[in-house]
Amino acid sequence: MPRFVALRLLRMLATLWAIATVVFLAIRLTGNPIDYLMPEGLDAEGRRAMIAYWGLDADLLTQYASFWRGLAEGDFGLGLMERRPVSEIFAERAGRSLALLSLTLMVTLGIGVPLGVAAAVWRRRAMGSAVLFIAFLGYAIPNFVLAILLLLVFSASLNWLPSAGATTWLHYVMPTATLAAYFVAALVRYTRNAMLDVLGQDYIRTAHAKGLSPAAVLLRHGLRNALIPVVTVLGLQVATLVSGAVVIETVFAWNGMGDLLVGATLRRDYPVLQFGVLLVASVVIAVNALVDLAYVAIDPRVRLV
Repeated sequence: MPRFVALRLLRMLATLWAIATVVFLAIRLTGNPIDYLMPEGLDAEGRRAMIAYWGLDADLLTQYASFWRGLAEGDFGLGLMERRPVSEIFAERAGRSLALLSLTLMVTLGIGVPLGVAAAVWRRRAMGSAVLFIAFLGYAIPNFVLAILLLLVFSASLNWLPSAGATTWLHYVMPTATLAAYFVAALVRYTRNAMLDVLGQDYIRTAHAKGLSPAAVLLRHGLRNALIPVVTVLGLQVATLVSGAVVIETVFAWNGMGDLLVGATLRRDYPVLQFGVLLVASVVIAVNALVDLAYVAIDPRVRLV
């Protein structure tokens, strides 16, 4: 285990370094942020003064060294637009985004896994086919299209749900449903396939022969052995969930981290964009590490070396 943890940490650090380097270089190829932040009519002298003020007149290598030095010291820089520490800007937005992502994950697990098991058990019935049909619909409809449809129906036409903001529980209904639709559909399919593989195994027939109840066979022997591919898919979905939240937060004016990243991209706000990408990458890498540890809890035969 110590060797596994050490190797895993090295891989995580190497991945973060590669992501940070790519982001650092890519966003600087998109143009100078002063051209987007400063008002029209700024003279050449004023432009040079602003570029020097933000340290953008230094060569690329110097900026890269300064970027990593700031990260090592815990100084993530000032947002070019708001002129406040980046950590403060994200701290104000993190709560809403985490609440939306957490609720979406709970809905995905609470609906996707039971429906996947039901689709496997009822595979020869109309109910099982109906579950698969609904899953394919959720899988096929892009989340931004579904978001607009929900806004038109439940907000513009029926006036049942608010269209923007995050102040009441009603504000969570449409963003959560939009985000969860795709992931529930995907989880249903993977859970069904994993359960079908497990239900045909010899130990399932042996469990039935021992007189165990169908529920005990299904949950204790079937679902537990099918969880490893399901957990793997769920870990991979976290990255897609975070990227999908960027679009959904923009559509519903959620004012979270996703909306912040979209604005930073459009305004070429280097410090905000760099910190945001690193934060998202860290979360995804940490979740994947937790998935590896979950394998051991699910199947004691798995060994981390």
